[in-house]
Amino acid sequence: MSIPSTVSRIGIPLLTALAGFGLAHAFTPRPSAEALMRRIDRQEARMEALARRLEASAASLPVPVAPGPQARVGMDLSGLREELRQMLREELSTAVVSADDARFPEKEQAPPPPTAENMAAYEKVHRMVEDSLASGSWGRAQIQELRTLRGQMTDAQYMELVRKLVAALNNQQLRLEEPGSPI
Repeated sequence: MSIPSTVSRIGIPLLTALAGFGLAHAFTPRPSAEALMRRIDRQEARMEALARRLEASAASLPVPVAPGPQARVGMDLSGLREELRQMLREELSTAVVSADDARFPEKEQAPPPPTAENMAAYEKVHRMVEDSLASGSWGRAQIQELRTLRGQMTDAQYMELVRKLVAALNNQQLRLEEPGSPI
């Protein structure tokens, strides 16, 4: 067993998994503030129900004969419940604020339309990917060319080509000539 075949057996699935995770993360919608508040309300209702069940089960327990190092069942749970509610509100409001902050710039700024330079770079890389698919091989020259032209393409153009490239690698329509990252 040679090292390059081991790297390609492990590296390609790992790269594919990372690319899939990144794409899933990038395209997964974030819950709205209203949805998060509804979830908080449901959690509070569950906590109340659990507290009532705990109090009911504590009342039905027999009184121990000798006190031991056991937890006190009759302790004041209302203070604990209120502390938990406050902590949940703080954490979820922080999450809502950070999620809202991350989303607003994306909605306010529409990506600029592709320029002639973007389109030329995209067409060049697209042709290169198509030629590589025809030959079944992706090598160092293609990787270098893709890296060189990356800055001239928009993010959407780049991601489209990377998805096509990764799909071809996954379907074994392309093979890497050298071990390492295909992009």
